[in-house]
Amino acid sequence: MRARAPASRNAHKGRGPATAMVDQSPQKPLTVLEGFKGFLLWVGGSIAGITAVLYACGYLVTRAHLSMLGLYGLVEYGNEHFLQEGSKFLLAAGYSVARTLLPIAAGVVILAAVWMLLRFAVAAARRSRRLVRAWSWISGSRPGRRLAAMGSWLKADSSTQRRLFFGLLFVALLWHGDLYLGDFERPLSVASVLYADPETASSAKPGTSAQIKHWILSDAREKLAESFEVLLFGALFAAILALLAWRTVRAWPARAWLAAPFFAALLLYIVMLPMTYGVLQRQVRYPVILLAANVDVGAPKGTIFLLALTDRAFVVWDGGARKVVWIPVESVKRAEIRAVENLFERK
Repeated sequence: MRARAPASRNAHKGRGPATAMVDQSPQKPLTVLEGFKGFLLWVGGSIAGITAVLYACGYLVTRAHLSMLGLYGLVEYGNEHFLQEGSKFLLAAGYSVARTLLPIAAGVVILAAVWMLLRFAVAAARRSRRLVRAWSWISGSRPGRRLAAMGSWLKADSSTQRRLFFGLLFVALLWHGDLYLGDFERPLSVASVLYADPETASSAKPGTSAQIKHWILSDAREKLAESFEVLLFGALFAAILALLAWRTVRAWPARAWLAAPFFAALLLYIVMLPMTYGVLQRQVRYPVILLAANVDVGAPKGTIFLLALTDRAFVVWDGGARKVVWIPVESVKRAEIRAVENLFERK
């Protein structure tokens, strides 16, 4: 006979199999203090993100502006200046967009209201028997059948629609780059305007960086503002293309690679937009300063503009001699701001 295996210790003692203990106690609700702490963390993170965006925009604006004047590396600014310039850029861009889009939005709302009224009227008219019979006759005809078949094909083959639409978006991206990249590049090619000859710049060909230099020297603010608005809406159009491309390919396995060209182009325009603002829209009006110095710093030959004030020196622009001068702070007895004028007003 086969020997029988001994029973387990639990079975011998009459106990059942062990079961895991599960904590069924309800979770502790968030207290008011914890909720307030989370709110403060969210606010702090938001403020830090906004500050970083303002600082980055202000740095790009100032960098392009100083390069345009020919002062990059010669004048230094603090963090507060970058934050202020970034705020000015975002406000100017937002105002330009709102001024253009608000009338368009009002027109869209009016058209939507008219469309809703027309739909209501058509829905009420369809209740009549004559229109119902006429519609049934039209839908039973051959053109109606063809239209119905085409609609069913479009509904059934949504993947084909997405491929065709993505192809159109890619063609639009190429057309957009061919149209706007040159417009973005021309302002960024303007450099050392302070040392330029106004007569030479006035004979520049249209559509070139020399023409933009002539607009800056002649204080043609309207033309400069129009040029910046064109670039601003070009960047917005690039954002729309990127959004549509992502919504089209988000269900595809290779969505990251397919959407990469659109977002790369958008990132390029986002970086260049504040730089073009620094060239086209940044004010070239600076304080006119009168200095009384303890020592002879050289008689100025024209209007003296205060470019920057540091702990060590007054950085000024001598408009007559067309040169940048550093005057030590300890050598100045008195400084007086007389007015704020254009750097390029030749007197």
